[in-house]
Amino acid sequence: MKRITLGALDYGLAFGVDRALRDLAEQGRISALGALVATDLWPREFRPLIETVKASSSRTLFGITLAFTGDRVSPVSSRMHQTYGDRMFSRSKMNRLALLRLLPDELLLEETLAQLGRYTVLMKRQPDFVAVRDGMLARSSVARTVFKAIGHAGFDTPPHIISPVRSGLKTLRLQRLAKPYDLKFLPKADPLPEVSDREELHRLLHNHFDGMADMSFVAAIPGRADDRLRREEPKAKIAIRECQYDVLASDRFFHTLEKKDVFLN
Repeated sequence: MKRITLGALDYGLAFGVDRALRDLAEQGRISALGALVATDLWPREFRPLIETVKASSSRTLFGITLAFTGDRVSPVSSRMHQTYGDRMFSRSKMNRLALLRLLPDELLLEETLAQLGRYTVLMKRQPDFVAVRDGMLARSSVARTVFKAIGHAGFDTPPHIISPVRSGLKTLRLQRLAKPYDLKFLPKADPLPEVSDREELHRLLHNHFDGMADMSFVAAIPGRADDRLRREEPKAKIAIRECQYDVLASDRFFHTLEKKDVFLN
C-alpha cells in the first residue's frame, strides 16, 4: 500500500476554484490544500476555509503557498509594497535576479514573514505545509530566505515543505539548507495530467501513480468556471480545471486508487 498527497496550491485565486477545492477537501477527494494569501480574494475566502478545516479529515493538510512571482498577487509587507508597488516579480525577472545574486533578501524575508503571519492570524492555526509558487524554492537564495522566515515564525510544529524538484543534487542541497530548521520535505511527483477529456484522464490515472515514492506530492488544479476565471484564464485551462474536478469528485477515481493499492494521506 502506498500513500500519496494529492493537493491543490491555488486557493484564493477565484471563487470557482475555491468552492471546488473546499468541496473536494471536505469529501476527502484531495489531501492537501494550499492558500495564496497575497490575492485580493483571501480576506473574504479565509472564513469558509476555516469551516472546511473543521469539516475535513484530520489527515488533510492545510497550508500556504508563498507567492513572490506571477499575476493576481500583490505584496503583503509594507516595505515590499513601497518598493515594488502592487505587482510581484515576473518569474523570469526573479530567476534572473537569483542567478545574479541580486535578490533583495531582507525585503523577501519581510514579505515571507508577512504572508506567513497573514495565514496564521486569519486562520488561527499554523500551516501544515509551505509551498512556493512557480517552483521558486528551487533557487537556493529563495530557499534560505523561506527557511529562515519559517524559523523566525516560531511554529510549534515545523511545517512540511513541498519540494519544487524531484530527487537529485538540488534535492540534497535543499535538504541540507532545511536541516537546521528541522524541516521535512514531501517529495515532488508528476502532477495530474492536464487534459480536458474526462475519459482520457480516467485512463491516464490508472497508471499515473506507479513508481511514486511514499507520501509524494501530486499537484492538481481542479476548479469550476466563474466570471473571474473566464476573464483571466484561457478556455483551455478552465476546461482542464473542470475536467480534473469532475474526475476527482467521481467514485470511479477512488475505485482506481483501490485497484492500484494507493490511498490519499
